[in-house]
Amino acid sequence: MELGYQIPVTALILIGCMLAFTVVTTFMFRSQKTSADYYLAGRKVNSFINASAISSDYLSAASFLGVAGVAFLFGFDGIIYALGFFVGYIALLLFLASPLRKFGRYTVPDFVSERFHSKPARVLGVIGVLFISLFYMAPQMLGAGKVMGLLLNLDYATSIIIIACIITFYVTVGGMKATTVNQLVQFWILFGAMFLLAFIPFMVKGYTYADVVRFLHEFKGPAPITGKEFDGAAYTSPAYWLTSLKDTLSLLLALMFGTAGLPHILVRFYTAPDGKAARKTVIYVLFLIGMFYIMSPYVGHVIRYIFLNGEAMGVSPHLMQWLADNGKNLAVPVAGSYFGGQVLLGIVVAGAFAAILSTVAGLIIACAGAIGHDLVVNVFNPNMPERSRVMVARVASVGVGLLGIPLGFWAESMQIAILVGLAFAIAASTFFPVLVMGVWWPKMTKNGACAGLVTGIVGSFFMILGKDMLPHFLQYNNPGGFVMVLTFIAIYVASKMEYAAKGEAAIPPDTMEVMALLHGPEKA
Repeated sequence: MELGYQIPVTALILIGCMLAFTVVTTFMFRSQKTSADYYLAGRKVNSFINASAISSDYLSAASFLGVAGVAFLFGFDGIIYALGFFVGYIALLLFLASPLRKFGRYTVPDFVSERFHSKPARVLGVIGVLFISLFYMAPQMLGAGKVMGLLLNLDYATSIIIIACIITFYVTVGGMKATTVNQLVQFWILFGAMFLLAFIPFMVKGYTYADVVRFLHEFKGPAPITGKEFDGAAYTSPAYWLTSLKDTLSLLLALMFGTAGLPHILVRFYTAPDGKAARKTVIYVLFLIGMFYIMSPYVGHVIRYIFLNGEAMGVSPHLMQWLADNGKNLAVPVAGSYFGGQVLLGIVVAGAFAAILSTVAGLIIACAGAIGHDLVVNVFNPNMPERSRVMVARVASVGVGLLGIPLGFWAESMQIAILVGLAFAIAASTFFPVLVMGVWWPKMTKNGACAGLVTGIVGSFFMILGKDMLPHFLQYNNPGGFVMVLTFIAIYVASKMEYAAKGEAAIPPDTMEVMALLHGPEKA
């Protein structure tokens, strides 16, 4: 990409400082004596620090670049991403955070396997973790390629390779402890960047949300540069983009309940000291990301306002061209450059860089746990010594981290938030139903868990990648809500059938003890 202006020195300085900090913390925490140290930071992470790290894990390129980008692109309908991403944490608080921590294992497949005493359920859980995490990693790498292009005028492929190597290094060496500290710092960088993007237009420039929406609503005619007809009344109304009720409901359910099924988010609750700390962490997270998601759609709509009213044409024609060519992913960097020049652009690019680093790091840890802890150790070699388990974790981290390179190449032409929405669809239709039923329904059986995982994995995979093979009424832009309902049904039916065939023997013998542990007082 040709930049049309000087390389943002501020961004280089900030990112240089961030990378230097990352290297220092990585070497500070490079000693990992046990797998609990590597995967869970010894289960001693403070609630506020954990909340900042989780928020950093969650506020990925999809949130930092994508939510404002979707609002810029699709107007009112784009707000559904901010709503869905936020509401998911309420479901997590109500249904899963504290019980999962009380259960006290390492990973999501751990819970599925040990709740139902089933190795097949563990293997299916590993497949689910990898499927969700790699699907989620692809748009992060897409964001990395775009951001590095802005920063250094590098081509997309080179950017992807550099980012993948950086993240793989610090996760592999530093494990969860270094990742947590880095994510804490990265969150406040990206949050500060979004705060400035909202503060300057609103408080300094005087662009109130009401004035912006009124202008957009009344605009009708050809848009600058593209010449495409723009209907502001439609843009500021529902059904501008989401024209189908079934698609809208399925997308919203996927975003809401997919949050409560994301392995790299769920595993962070195992780092809390206890269930009470896990609940407190979620409350902090709700506050932090709630503020973030209030600001993001406003920024997207302000940039659409600037694009249409021609203010930027005389000042920054190259920014107008960026919006015309790739506003879906570059609305946030354009806002930084327009409202704060090189300084704010540098802060924004550093924020985007931080969002990508933190999220991909969390995904690598989740995948490494699934491969190293769940598959290699618990399925193939349960007696492996701790030193060897840490080595397996590091090797798995390297393999998963480098997978980000081909994933980034594959995602190059896609929209970040929409691609992440598909990862949420898989999480909503796979882990959320299985975990919720496993935590709250004592009569769920091993066959029910396996049936739910198979339905979620196969159903979402087929409805995403094989969409064109289905009849029209089963074609969803995001099938998460639809497949999630099927998964709940599959769990219920398979459990009932196994119970009818085996009677009480179908229920795991320690079910009541597990339920007492999940829902009883903290001492238990």
